[in-house]
Amino acid sequence: MAAKAIFSCTASSHPFQERIVELTESIKIGRSVARAKPSLNNVIFDCKVLSRNHALLWYENCKFFLQDTKSSNGTFVNNQRLSKGSEESTPFEIFSRDTVQFGVDVVENQRRVTHGCIIVNLTLFHSDGTEAQRPSGQTQLIGQSSPIGHVISTQQLYQLSQYLEDANHREQMLETKLATLQRIIMETQMSVDGSWQALIDEDRLLSRLEAMEAQLQIYSKSHTDDSLRKELEIIHVEKQKYELSSKEIVKRSLEEKLEIVAKLKDIECSLNNSEEECDHLKQVYSDNQSELLALGAKYNDVQKELEESRQKISEDEQIWLSEKDILEADKAQVMTRVEEFESQEVVLKARLEAAQADCDFSKQQLTAMAERVSQVMEMVKKLKESNPDLEQLIISNESVEISSAV
Repeated sequence: MAAKAIFSCTASSHPFQERIVELTESIKIGRSVARAKPSLNNVIFDCKVLSRNHALLWYENCKFFLQDTKSSNGTFVNNQRLSKGSEESTPFEIFSRDTVQFGVDVVENQRRVTHGCIIVNLTLFHSDGTEAQRPSGQTQLIGQSSPIGHVISTQQLYQLSQYLEDANHREQMLETKLATLQRIIMETQMSVDGSWQALIDEDRLLSRLEAMEAQLQIYSKSHTDDSLRKELEIIHVEKQKYELSSKEIVKRSLEEKLEIVAKLKDIECSLNNSEEECDHLKQVYSDNQSELLALGAKYNDVQKELEESRQKISEDEQIWLSEKDILEADKAQVMTRVEEFESQEVVLKARLEAAQADCDFSKQQLTAMAERVSQVMEMVKKLKESNPDLEQLIISNESVEISSAV
């Protein structure tokens, strides 16, 4: 089973049907021409903004790669342009669910028609049928957010500079068109002047004819009637020829003049439209320049804040490391004291057990002595009853014995 790629149309794309392509070899992506027509199993699109050989897609070592092949309007992966205009890009690894844009929207100035680009959602499958998902540890570099505000990506700055370059290029083209129109107007003015010169020459010719008629009248006085009549007929025929040719010249001149005036009006309208469009593009260019400057300033501010935050984080890390060392030293001291207390506790427990044993032994002795004292008291009581004189002697003996026992 070969690797497979599915090209799905997005809402903002030039419309096309979904394409399913097997990547048994490198696949060409481009514009429809006579030999390559769009179909459901290729990546040829009927779109004017694409180049004939716009890009290549292939599958190698379980990875999908896309390469821009010197296209005019560029190839974008997740809004990141692969290369500059008319330059071949390096192979770029792509994954399933990436958004790929071929070309950019182009506005046709004459008809005010916008030609849309091709924007697709890619779904890629390996040869084993599993989807080529982006690894979880790998994140997209485009449109990332920083914890400090919103960082402007380099790609956005690049796209903005590209828009400015396009606007500058269009402005130069308009200036070239304006120069051409001015040259055409000058040529038209010269043609009009030539037509008026032809009219002036015609007037001069008629004046000359009138002068010749006057001379003819003068000469007729000294010639015979027949010769004068023949000369008059010849002159009359020539006069008619001159009048006809003059009328045709005047007619052609008037027609050319009217045509030139109509063309001049059309050229003036085109010139006005071009000037308006040029003014609009200049305004757009100025706005883009100011926006670019503002974005650059904002980018620099964010970079400074990021650098300050990194420096602060580094200082906090150093403080945390020093405090950690202090805490570890305190912990070691506390553990040492705990061990000392535990050893002292063992000694005190041993002493307490010894003291408890001595106390138990003393209790036993006291109990024995109390029993003996009670026995002695009973004996004394009996002796008192039997012989009162011996009481003092017994008490003294018992005291001696008790003292000796103690």
